[in-house]
Amino acid sequence: ADLQREYNMGLILITHDLGVVADVADKIAVMYAGRIVETAPVKELYRAPAHPYTKGLLESIPRLDRKGQELYAIQGLPPNMARVPEGCAFHPRCPAARDICRTELPPLAEVDDARGSACHFWKETIDA
Repeated sequence: ADLQREYNMGLILITHDLGVVADVADKIAVMYAGRIVETAPVKELYRAPAHPYTKGLLESIPRLDRKGQELYAIQGLPPNMARVPEGCAFHPRCPAARDICRTELPPLAEVDDARGSACHFWKETIDA
């Protein structure tokens, strides 16, 4: 953060640990199977994720107020990149998947001016 301020530079951080990202990033792009599935300012993403994968990542962060409780884990395994599923690549692991998810690749829809979500049902996800 000091170097960023001193040299007025940007930083790209690639990580699976959204707990680390909160202190470093202004904007986040969440990827799944090589594709951006959500973009948002950091505070908006943590407050109300608009993609089920992002929601699962956030729920899996260890928290002090849940000490001693079992950590949440996204069910299933990431796809084989040589055989990415048709439609939304996350659908085999998604608790909200429906028929359209299995056949149609969702576009990165504009949630608002600063946010995007590649989920057919982002409105339901963000409101959950």
